[in-house]
Amino acid sequence: MATKWHIQGEYFLACNCDYGCPCNFNARPSMGFCQGVVGIKIADGAYGGTRLDGLHAALAMKWPGAIHEGNGVAALFVDERATGAQREAMSKIVAGQAGPPLSIFASTWSHTTGPFFVNFDVRLAGKDTNIRIGDQIRVAFMPIRNPVTKVEAHSKVVLAPGMLTNELEQYTLKEFWVQAGPEIQYAHPGRCAELAKIQWEGEVQ
Repeated sequence: MATKWHIQGEYFLACNCDYGCPCNFNARPSMGFCQGVVGIKIADGAYGGTRLDGLHAALAMKWPGAIHEGNGVAALFVDERATGAQREAMSKIVAGQAGPPLSIFASTWSHTTGPFFVNFDVRLAGKDTNIRIGDQIRVAFMPIRNPVTKVEAHSKVVLAPGMLTNELEQYTLKEFWVQAGPEIQYAHPGRCAELAKIQWEGEVQ
């Protein structure tokens, strides 16, 4: 019997690309390789009969080239507040085992580590966003500013359709580092940061 699931909430991204991230437009990453974190904060969600409201999950990932070229590595993180059934459900979703959209990433990984069950301290507040994921990940946003006038830019990327969502608010990174094991370690302050609303659903056989 198939298990239906859904998530409504917010999505955040921090990566090493230029603002807007060329990957959103099927272009090559700005530096020729991809290193970043994506995460979700669930307002309303369920996996079958298991409620997921209020939980978080994240992926720290890296690829030697463009995402679609593969050979990626990922570390999976799930909210330590999740119970047994919630942990199983969240782990399947974040690992891409529950289908799109995160299965898009999963198809490009050579291997993964985790899931690690850690504390999430997440404040999604536009340019003032602050995120701590265990001792492994630190993200802080700041506004993109005009390099001459220093005026804040209020930018969005609109995609139709997008890979994970259709509209992404654009910021830059005041702080961004990952220490998720020997294979996944990087720091990219001053690069791309994004926030978005998400509404995902799927069915697992």
